[in-house]
Amino acid sequence: MRDPRDLYAFESADVIASVPRRSLVLVHGLPGLVDAGSACRIASTYLRDSLRHVRLVTFDADELLDYRGSRPQAVFDGGAYTSVDMPDMALYLMYDDADRPFLYLDGLEPDLQWRRLAQALIDLVEFFEVEQVIGMSAIPMAVPHTRAIELIAHANPAADVPPVGESPGEIIVPASFGALLEHELGRAGHPARGFAAQIPHYLTRTEFPAGALALLRRVSDASGLELPLVDLGDLAEAAGAALESTLADNGDVQSIVTALEEQRDAQQAEGQGVFPTTMDLPTGDEIADHFERFLAGEGGEEHGHPSSDEGPGSPSGDGPQTGGPGDARPRGETD
Repeated sequence: MRDPRDLYAFESADVIASVPRRSLVLVHGLPGLVDAGSACRIASTYLRDSLRHVRLVTFDADELLDYRGSRPQAVFDGGAYTSVDMPDMALYLMYDDADRPFLYLDGLEPDLQWRRLAQALIDLVEFFEVEQVIGMSAIPMAVPHTRAIELIAHANPAADVPPVGESPGEIIVPASFGALLEHELGRAGHPARGFAAQIPHYLTRTEFPAGALALLRRVSDASGLELPLVDLGDLAEAAGAALESTLADNGDVQSIVTALEEQRDAQQAEGQGVFPTTMDLPTGDEIADHFERFLAGEGGEEHGHPSSDEGPGSPSGDGPQTGGPGDARPRGETD
């Protein structure tokens, strides 16, 4: 194996020197061959758009990705290619809503050199004195979208996390890079855990923000990070309403959903399931925020002022905003 350290390069020495070395968490969710509902991609984009961040490390994507298998997007104006969007992989320092720092690995799942990249990340975990690593993934399952999303929790022995429910025994599944990384981190004595959201199989190729929301809720709960999830909840609700409207005109799909509901309800009643799972439920802050906005909307309508229909991120809305306390800290990247 070639030197793993040749796979990455540090950014500014001053920035690297300023990274806190206390109770750091590293979060990752590299979308790859299987990213049902684009849940990991949505979660990554949402965190970048919502939280202050600065790049710490850039990886050599040319060494890790097969561009023929997943071709970059090019913009053609009819006479020339005006841009080509080449994929990137980087490690960022982010700050949550409580100004707590954490690391986030962003990019696509590598096609090549898995073991070398895993070792490179182990080197970085040790360099930044990371306390725990948390991964995200999303898999298609025969479950209905009308029930709370269930997540499969997993961890390496070093994480010392008690199992959820009764193990189904050993099964063989296609590996992801996240699975290899968790395993290799355990062999090196570093705690790593992860969550796999079970996405309705009929929504695998559809953007399903509820999957991203479920994953980030569990990451927040497991790490203690205060992630801004209310706006993502709004996006998930809007997508859910659009989905219901679409399915209302499709009797075939409705019958499938009904059958899946009956199957899932029967399994839960009997305590059955392929994997032990945890249920995705909104946090107390999310419930309180939605209730306050509901009351505000009711009050506005009573006085003849209908509530705004503008969604998150609109000019007058409450969408994700970069920045926050501590202006001396690095701000979100704009490139």
